[in-house]
Amino acid sequence: MSDRWGQDDYFNGWHNIIRGTNNDEVIRRVENYKGSTSTVGELTLAGSPLSAESGAQTCEVSRFHPDDVKRVFNRIRQNVFPQIGIVRDIETIVTGPLQVLYTVPSTMRRIIRMELGQRYEAGSLSENLFLNADFEDWTNATTLPNWTIAGSGADVAGISVNQEEDTSPSPNYAVLSEANSARIVVPSTTVTTLLQTVDSASSDYPAIAMEGMETNVSGWVYCNTASRVSIRIAGADGTAHGGTGWEFIKSSANLAATATSVAAGFVGSSGSAIPFFIDEAICVVGPSEVLEHPYAPIHNWEFVPPAGGAATGGSIRVKEHLPSKHRIRIVGVDILSSVSADSDTVEIDGELLEPVYNKCRAELCNERYEQTNDSRWREKRDDYELAYQDAIQHVGLKLPARKFRIPDLVN
Repeated sequence: MSDRWGQDDYFNGWHNIIRGTNNDEVIRRVENYKGSTSTVGELTLAGSPLSAESGAQTCEVSRFHPDDVKRVFNRIRQNVFPQIGIVRDIETIVTGPLQVLYTVPSTMRRIIRMELGQRYEAGSLSENLFLNADFEDWTNATTLPNWTIAGSGADVAGISVNQEEDTSPSPNYAVLSEANSARIVVPSTTVTTLLQTVDSASSDYPAIAMEGMETNVSGWVYCNTASRVSIRIAGADGTAHGGTGWEFIKSSANLAATATSVAAGFVGSSGSAIPFFIDEAICVVGPSEVLEHPYAPIHNWEFVPPAGGAATGGSIRVKEHLPSKHRIRIVGVDILSSVSADSDTVEIDGELLEPVYNKCRAELCNERYEQTNDSRWREKRDDYELAYQDAIQHVGLKLPARKFRIPDLVN
């Protein structure tokens, strides 16, 4: 330390953080620093004598106590919102028949834009390798051609796949598209799979290259139990369904170097007995992502923010009926995560780190100025605040207004 900071008293009043073994942390105020008369730099710390250590320990010096830094960050993370926040891109909300009100997840506090998702019809999509991908063809009410229902666990005999038919005049919400979907029953403590083996050597499938290729599978699943239903590809499971009704779920996996076929489809994990519904499954080999239809913008909507302490992120009310059973994409911003330990992680754009640092520095300097009435702290506060304001003009998150507004009509 003396090579870099040779003057005495340089670190007086700072804080020394000793990162001990097993993450034991000791924080002491520096009472005196010797830099010119010591060959290494000596810190005299306030408090009782420290215990001797058998080996070297990592030490840090900070002008401010770490608890003060965390406290200030937890306060300013709300002050810098929405110019600085976590960008959220949510695609799990699905429209219902004649539904105009939608609940926003609690992870979003400000809406930037909304879009309506379209979807491909799996049965008529030439790129889709699955046969009977729309679950329209049934031998009988419990026999689904091209798909195999199986599983393991306490009640294998209770596993079943059933034809779910649309109804009229009131439509059956468990059918996503066309006339049928598949209803899967997962018995208690039993893993249940509905798989199809896509085999390039079979005359039923195209003779495409599969060796070492990436496989992407997607499908629409209705379930009201979270974390139980996933896509399965060659024995590997993707991210589980969130339990919010109809959701578009997807997964990908790289096939083995010698693979000429792949077993892919859906899996219900072991747990309490549940049903779930499947429709419109798509499997492609080669592309780096699943096949998805582009979104279309939704313009005529209003956002009602949540009240303090609410369990949701508020609600959105659209001014026209949207097509039923289509995804809504909401892009918005959430407040930066709070921190309680030095090891906590905060999601933030790399370009926004320095503005956050400067805002924290400004607040810490302001506190020190109020405590000491030293004008130097006031000057530092103003410098950091100016740097923050200047940076926000260039790299802060932009919340653009709508390109046009559709007038609210009263019928």
